[in-house]
Amino acid sequence: MGNNHIDSRNNKLLIDIQPNIGLENDVRISIIELLNIILADEAVLTIKTRTAYWNIRGADIIEYQKLFETQYESLNHISDEIAERVRVMGGYAIGSLAEFLKVTRVEEQPGIVPDILRLLADQEAITRNLRSDARKCTEEYEDEGTFELLVSTLRLHEKMAWLLRSLIQPELANSGSRGV
Repeated sequence: MGNNHIDSRNNKLLIDIQPNIGLENDVRISIIELLNIILADEAVLTIKTRTAYWNIRGADIIEYQKLFETQYESLNHISDEIAERVRVMGGYAIGSLAEFLKVTRVEEQPGIVPDILRLLADQEAITRNLRSDARKCTEEYEDEGTFELLVSTLRLHEKMAWLLRSLIQPELANSGSRGV
């Protein structure tokens, strides 16, 4: 075998250069921990959405599969953004199922194929959590960068919840009522 440049380095010489971005070390650590919890939430919801996609049945299968596929692709993108923010903060993004399950706030339901109501409840729970997390980032941590990421993420979850809700919400009769 040839020499592998990475394997030949002396790991004792590697130095982790922490970001100097105007946030104290303890604040960055708290933000990293919060972001990893959010990453776990996204990962669990992604798996649940894929499970729904793989196992959907019924007359509207094509419509539902398109929606679920769009949603799990969006969730993958969100996860990448969250993991990137963890790295920007000088942390390491968790990535194992065991780590995700240890910190997630989304209920895992082994052996159960999530239906639209369950996915909707998860989307709305994540939205509520993100709203609280974003508030903490701006008020307690004074981290506007993470705040903005979380606000844009919660808006995506609000939209995904709305799309799921629209599939199960009965059409209003032509009663002239357009309000809530």
